[in-house]
Amino acid sequence: MLPKSILFGGAGLAVLGVFGIWVLGSRGKDSGPGDSEIAQGEAWASDLGRAEKDRRITGESVGTGVGKKRMGRNEIIEVGKRLRWELNPLRRRAALGQLLEGMNEENAMLVREQILHFSEDSAEFQDFHFAWGAMSGVDAVMIGGDTKEKDMAATMTGWASIDPVGALSWFDSLEEDRRKCKDVKFGMLKGLASSDLAFATDFAVGKLEAKDEHAGEMLETVKEKMLEVETLPTAALWAFDLPEGKVRDEMLMAVTGEFVKRDPKEAANWAATLEGEEGVQIKQFIAGRWAKEDPIACLEWAQKLPDGQGKNASIGEVVSEWTGQDPDAVYEFLNDMSDRSERDAAVEAFSARISDNDPHSAIAWADEIQDSEARRTAMIRAGRALMRQSAEEGRQWLQRSGLTEDIRREIGK
Repeated sequence: MLPKSILFGGAGLAVLGVFGIWVLGSRGKDSGPGDSEIAQGEAWASDLGRAEKDRRITGESVGTGVGKKRMGRNEIIEVGKRLRWELNPLRRRAALGQLLEGMNEENAMLVREQILHFSEDSAEFQDFHFAWGAMSGVDAVMIGGDTKEKDMAATMTGWASIDPVGALSWFDSLEEDRRKCKDVKFGMLKGLASSDLAFATDFAVGKLEAKDEHAGEMLETVKEKMLEVETLPTAALWAFDLPEGKVRDEMLMAVTGEFVKRDPKEAANWAATLEGEEGVQIKQFIAGRWAKEDPIACLEWAQKLPDGQGKNASIGEVVSEWTGQDPDAVYEFLNDMSDRSERDAAVEAFSARISDNDPHSAIAWADEIQDSEARRTAMIRAGRALMRQSAEEGRQWLQRSGLTEDIRREIGK
């Protein structure tokens, strides 16, 4: 099959849009949003069914720009000299774009000679091979198998971006050891991700279900592309739709983190619609992130959540972050609270936050918690902080504390 060891300089790969000559994939067609971004995301999720899904072919070579003008041998060499010696990066890109516009099946190897002095990880080297793969498909990939440079994966990425069905069919025909090669897989994946994110997701999820050691990294690649081109609610629903497990949880938290970073209010409103234990975790996560930047606004949101664990956990996260910024304001807020369960969560968070610096106050606040289990947890935490600060003072406090033997034993551990 393929005689060369395949390596892939993925970090240098850049889509040729920088030259203004490369338009790839089906997203160039009109696809207006639905009634809302969330509705759009739900449409994405329902379209992502993985069982027996028909793959759409995007091998239309839409607007590639390659070969749109004729260039003779001498002109190619002259432009290649300009590309080699040009110091200005914009003019260098323009020279490469000119070469690609003049590239065809017959002169591709000559054009390739003009970029071989670049590093294999450079944008110029990677972009040329991406364009060549998009133009010539399997022929470019197979030629790459006989060259000494690390170019096959980039050509395969280009091919898969234009003809994902044909490229994947070829990939599936490879011997098993070639299909398992990380660089081959990632070349295939990045091409699919430049064409159809549902297709790329299916490919990565297939590897996940096959327990491929690189599946998590592959889904990370798709996630980054999702965040580049899709709305944040759509990206979040993409993560929700992944198979349950550690990788899905990591993708979901990563997307949520980016969501709250870009638009915390929208992220919080999205989280408010989520239910169950996972909904609680996401609300708490968003509250912790948002409260770092604007604890007052985040607190207003948290207090409007439906009563329950999600609301209490979110308020607790806000109080914890807010305490680090303005403990006096938190003190006043706590004294004005009336709802028992909300106050318990807030007081427990406040006690935990101040316990290292002021364990005596943390103990006093922990004693105000009404819920017995939450009070026990807070008291153990504050008591241990006092023991770390002064073991003798901690032992004296324990003797007169009136705490149960069980709690005293836990604090003394």
